[in-house]
Amino acid sequence: NANNLQTETNGSFWHGDIISGKDFIVLTEGIGQVTTLPLAAQYQRCSLSVEELCSDKNNPHKYDAHCWVPRSDVEPKTTPSQGFSSQASWHPGNRAHQSESRKAALTILTGLKNALQIWENAIDETGFPLAESYWHIGDTYKSVQETLTTYINGPGKGTSECEKHFEKFGFERVCRMTMHGMSEFTPVNLGGANSLHAHIKPALNGWVPAQTAVSVYSGIDILPVSWKIPATEVDVHAIAIATTYKKPQIDQMYGDEGSDEDDDGDAENSRSLRSNTIQQHQPLERAADRNTLSDEVVPGIGWGIFSEALSEVTGYCDGSAMSLDCHREKNNNCLLSGHNDARNTISGDGLSGWLVIQIPKVKEGLILARMEWWHPRGNWPMTEGWTEVNNGNRALGKAIPYPDDVFIDFAVNGEIIGTWDKDEIQTRIIEIAYNEAFYKFLDDEDFIQSEEGEPVEFGIRIRSESDPRMAGLSLTHVYYA
Repeated sequence: NANNLQTETNGSFWHGDIISGKDFIVLTEGIGQVTTLPLAAQYQRCSLSVEELCSDKNNPHKYDAHCWVPRSDVEPKTTPSQGFSSQASWHPGNRAHQSESRKAALTILTGLKNALQIWENAIDETGFPLAESYWHIGDTYKSVQETLTTYINGPGKGTSECEKHFEKFGFERVCRMTMHGMSEFTPVNLGGANSLHAHIKPALNGWVPAQTAVSVYSGIDILPVSWKIPATEVDVHAIAIATTYKKPQIDQMYGDEGSDEDDDGDAENSRSLRSNTIQQHQPLERAADRNTLSDEVVPGIGWGIFSEALSEVTGYCDGSAMSLDCHREKNNNCLLSGHNDARNTISGDGLSGWLVIQIPKVKEGLILARMEWWHPRGNWPMTEGWTEVNNGNRALGKAIPYPDDVFIDFAVNGEIIGTWDKDEIQTRIIEIAYNEAFYKFLDDEDFIQSEEGEPVEFGIRIRSESDPRMAGLSLTHVYYA
């Protein structure tokens, strides 16, 4: 709530609100009349007499999706679908997305115009070069954050809507500090570099879950002819890229060769445009069998990445325009969709051993995870045929319960700090929102002694002696502060 944040930051919070704006769009009044309107305004706001032309249901103009355009250089591995799935009545269509994106773009352009005017005035007054205070806003961000932190940990403690909601689950402390996280879902900030699998500690034999799917093709897509802007209409994209400047005489191609000084070694963070192959770490020799009840926190070899149908991750998936190669896997039947949505998990069962996640920095002694407790159940392929630890979908309807002797152990820096039995696990399966169950594994303000924070190894395993393959668990997110 913007009003609450204004109070909590003592009026220093910057915010803006984009209103619907449909009242300003000219009415569509009929099939004949609509073609006389600007293309972007057509079928956006209808008069009552032709309301069905703009409705959510049975509206032939709401979506204009294409899954593939034939091209000579790429042949899809899977027959393209005739239409993109999820074109539900409650989802906005391409026209609504276009309208919203243009409002956002105009807001940004207006802000840039005002900023350039401020710069020009400042140079007139104080001379060139422009003072850094006019184009660095880091101090402003820091001031807003410090003001907010002071308030919510002082006079405003316990009053925020965040705390009122999360105190029911014992998570209210997350509302009073800067949280960090990593996720196996996509899109995710920084792409694969911020995934769970990128932070998993390898087993003694080198095994670590990794993405193995590769993109069917790379580069830009060929767009459908039906999307071409008519010559009589305003082509916003053409205006945006139009320039009278000459092509820069700079080699902007990224190569795979070069010295260590030229290559920071992190193509994901630098958003390199070069083609990347995600290395697959194959299990080497099987590690020695370990007793199910051993307290030694050693990474197991039975954990892996579970991908839903058509959801294998390829390329860089952060939801931005840099996500060109995201989800261009061979089973994708709608490669043109460009969607980044996937709900992959790090999964294992009672034979998988320990999963150890290396958290870069914990400062406030808080670690939580989002887990999907309902799968796998007896069908995890990595432990098929195993009888000992390390080998020596959520279904519709009711989820299969755990064995009665199921336990979840969790550890920090190699030391087990807690164990939940079946009853304790069940009491924690409380969704803070639909399909969102979070589990708190560490909540100790005195755990970290350093003011700067410290790296932490978080370990978790699930076990059962009676039926270990029915004791499955999947992690999707880890949050920490």
